[in-house]
Formats: sequence, structure tokens, C-alpha cells
Amino acid sequence: MSARKKGARRMKVGRPAMPLEQLRRNRIVVMLTDGELAKLHRIAEQEGLGLGTVAHALLAKLLERRP
Repeated sequence: MSARKKGARRMKVGRPAMPLEQLRRNRIVVMLTDGELAKLHRIAEQEGLGLGTVAHALLAKLLERRP
């Protein structure tokens, strides 16, 4: 490993920052029945996505329909 020079700036790593209106920063907790969770798992597996991503997509789709 090379030593950093004093005062040298570190390069930013990771995902670029998102605009605030797209940033998911609020958390909610829901309790599901075993059957509901099984359905969510099935959808996530079919889509090749994580549970949280699928849950967010379903909720966002529902909220788009409402004024």
C-alpha cells in the first residue's frame, strides 16, 4: 500500500448522490402474515429483486393512483 501524501484528497467512492426528491430516507415498518410474506417472496423471486425493492414498488404503484 502506498502512503497518502499529507493534504491529499480522497477520491469519492460508492454510489453517486441522488436528488433529494428521489432519495428514500424515510422508514416505515409493516407486519405481514405468513401468507402475505410468502407472496412477497414469490414476487421478489420471479422478478429477481429484493423484498424491500418489491415492497417499495408495490406501495409506490398504489400511491401513484391516489390524488
